[in-house]
Amino acid sequence: MADASETSAFGQEVQGRGRVTSTDLIAGAVMFTLTTTAILLGVLNVIAIKRLSVFHNAFGWFWATRTLGEIGSNIPLILYAVPMTILQPKDIPPELGIACYSISHSLAYGACVMHQIVSLNRCVAVCSPVRYHYIFSKRNCMILTSAVWIEVAIVGLLYHVFPCNLLGYSPQLYAFTYVKCSGTNPGHSAVGTMVNRVCFSFCALTASVDFITLIKIVRIHMRKVSKSVHFQREIRFFVQSALQNITMMVALTWIVWINNTKSHDTFLTAMTLDSIIIAHIVNALVLIVLNREVRSRFWKLVFFKGELSESPVFQKNAVQTISLQLRK
Repeated sequence: MADASETSAFGQEVQGRGRVTSTDLIAGAVMFTLTTTAILLGVLNVIAIKRLSVFHNAFGWFWATRTLGEIGSNIPLILYAVPMTILQPKDIPPELGIACYSISHSLAYGACVMHQIVSLNRCVAVCSPVRYHYIFSKRNCMILTSAVWIEVAIVGLLYHVFPCNLLGYSPQLYAFTYVKCSGTNPGHSAVGTMVNRVCFSFCALTASVDFITLIKIVRIHMRKVSKSVHFQREIRFFVQSALQNITMMVALTWIVWINNTKSHDTFLTAMTLDSIIIAHIVNALVLIVLNREVRSRFWKLVFFKGELSESPVFQKNAVQTISLQLRK
């Protein structure tokens, strides 16, 4: 996260400049457009998962949980960051900018961790279909999801437990920034740096899991099992999982690079936040674009209330079909 000011007054980094420039208006409009798009697409994802039986499984549960985290992370931005960017007021209570970061970043971090769970879910579905329903039973899914969000809550508390680690939204930088504390200042948030690096490492590890899954898909294709409708659906789910990891890796790489270079360029700094929002948009889009079940029922998803059933071939157990074919 970039540094905003050299002043020693607490919370000065999260204050507006007191006057509005054309750049402020553009930055605010861009953030409003991105956050609104991410929220609307995320809501459509949740509706699709709820109403289409094809997603009534562990994959759909993890994807919905991940999507809810992304929606939640964008709400503080549209409610606080956007108006503060456009209005540039002074004398903002520092706690508001810090709260914006705490809520938005914690939920985004939780969504990042859920990326890894989705990827692992796809790997097990393809590599060990016989044990899939045992590993990802409803009980295990609930335990795993609860553990992720408990860990997210603990990580969020670290910013406040250890001194001089707070960050907040800066209307002048259009991004999150380190909030200096009284006395000795390290110049950056050690906890924030740790969280970014851990999430980046998780994404890199997930890329390895995706590679293993891809190898297994190729081997199954060579056995001529890939013509199965259910297996083709598993491939689509895998592509969705892989794409979300790629977009998040790009966003995290950008953040780490900007932090290490300590760039003060307005556009580059603003992109540390906007790139995360763009990743959320891409994550939501892939569910719509890559699944014909969603595309063909788009307007029904928006206006029709209740569950939309699938054709009989999609109502069967996909994992059992794949496992039977693999045994031949």
